[in-house]
Amino acid sequence: MMPEDLRSETERSGGQVDPAPQRPGAPTPDRWTVDALEETPHGPVARLERPDGATVDVPARHLPAGVREGDLLAVQDGPDGVRFQALPDETRARRTQAQAQLDALNARQGPPTNDQGEIDL
Repeated sequence: MMPEDLRSETERSGGQVDPAPQRPGAPTPDRWTVDALEETPHGPVARLERPDGATVDVPARHLPAGVREGDLLAVQDGPDGVRFQALPDETRARRTQAQAQLDALNARQGPPTNDQGEIDL
């Protein structure tokens, strides 16, 4: 996958993208997380984290408009190149789950410890 070959569905269609219907037998798109958005001498770049933990830098212009750090993207390779689609419902659910975990940790008295009384990170 070469960055210059990447085009988002939004960029191709000129607007927001509705979830694409899945064809029978079509592969399920990967879910990648927008890890960071950075300004570089060559323009804005997004660092995307793949499910295996590896990161890929992609020019931000290839992503749907309004994408921000922490957002989930459906990423699918196809005959027209790689397609990025924002997943606002999945992003919202993941943020809600993360906040609930943080709230539960903050509600505990003191740091979490293991059976030996050592701080468990």
